[in-house]
Amino acid sequence: MSSATSVCVRCQKPVVVNRNQYETFEKMHWLCFHLEYEHDADPDEPCGDISSCPWWQIEFLKQELVRLGCDPKEALERALKNAFDSSPAT
Repeated sequence: MSSATSVCVRCQKPVVVNRNQYETFEKMHWLCFHLEYEHDADPDEPCGDISSCPWWQIEFLKQELVRLGCDPKEALERALKNAFDSSPAT
């Protein structure tokens, strides 16, 4: 593979993070590959691939927050506020 920009054939955006696996993932982002070939459900919900589908990670995190007595939406809002409050001004 050349050092030129690798573009995902599914979404047409540059592949950056997993560029070293561009050919393995059929010239796609890992997530685009997962959605195209592995995801056996509505793209907006978890699929049967519990070990790698990113929706499961989100679902398990939400469940753990509830178990700890936190509202997942409030926790996300606080995290986002903290992330933006600590960001350097541009």
